Amino acid sequence: MWKSKRLWAIVLGVTAVAAGAAAWLYQHRVASRVASSAPPTPVVLPPEVTLPGAIRARHVVAVPAPVEGLLEQYMVQPGQEVFEGQLLARIHNEGLEAARQAAQADMERVEARVRALESALIAARLEASRARAEAERVRDDYQRAEKTFERQQFLFKEGAIAKMVFEKARKEFEAARQQYEAVENLAGLAEDRVASLTKELDSTRQQLEKAREALEEAQQRVAATEVHSPVNGILLARTRQPGDPVGPHVPDLLQIAVDLSVLEVVVEPEPPVLQRLSPGYPALVDVPEAPQTGLPGRVLTIEKDGHVIIEFSNPNPAIKPGMNAKVRIALNPGAPGSPR
Repeated sequence: MWKSKRLWAIVLGVTAVAAGAAAWLYQHRVASRVASSAPPTPVVLPPEVTLPGAIRARHVVAVPAPVEGLLEQYMVQPGQEVFEGQLLARIHNEGLEAARQAAQADMERVEARVRALESALIAARLEASRARAEAERVRDDYQRAEKTFERQQFLFKEGAIAKMVFEKARKEFEAARQQYEAVENLAGLAEDRVASLTKELDSTRQQLEKAREALEEAQQRVAATEVHSPVNGILLARTRQPGDPVGPHVPDLLQIAVDLSVLEVVVEPEPPVLQRLSPGYPALVDVPEAPQTGLPGRVLTIEKDGHVIIEFSNPNPAIKPGMNAKVRIALNPGAPGSPR
């Protein structure tokens, strides 16, 4: 009898514990349903937010590296104005420079040869002129000696003069003839040298013209290592440092901002504000550095990383990329005084 009562007491105790646990679980589930079905606490946003940002160019021209080589030096700093055709940077290409130096040396060698031939030709012409003048003088003497000999020869045949006189006239004639032939030969050699030097000079001048053309081509190839600005604008960035290898594989060695009448500001609003924005949403841009306030703008794009691009018209040339700006956005565009 006692054991039976004890058993019933244990059963009743277990049942009471189970009932209590079930009641607690039911109440917890009900409370969770109530909590999950309750609306979230709304985020209260101010009527207007001001977001800091950096001004950047809307239109950018990338300037590539024209040839392979090592970046030698820059001529301009970021933020400086540049004009079309301005030298911005130099690239060192050892092969092109070596070819230019070789072409320069070859042209200088041919130039020196031309100068030497010109000097030699002047001297040869002077010598030929002197030799020809001497030959003319000796020819006159020879012709006089020839006439004298012919007369003495006639007189000798006629028995009018002694043989000794005739022999003397003959010897003088032979001497005059030999001298004339020798001087004439020298004059001919001098004139031949003038002709030879003239021909060689003409050929060397042709070589010089080709050497100059080769040097000009080499210089043009070296000139391609100079990077010139294709537009007027402001240098925004330099993507390589002096000493770095560059080439056509670097399409944006330099970046130049153009058409500064339209700029943009990059801002990063908080998620609640970001949810209220969309492309075309109005904004006002303040530029403390100018200072310029209340420039009308609009949301251009909203990027995946949460950055918002605000586009605005720039009426002031003093406002440039790289400056800081503050963007005012009315979260209730229809309210009085808000951007439209």
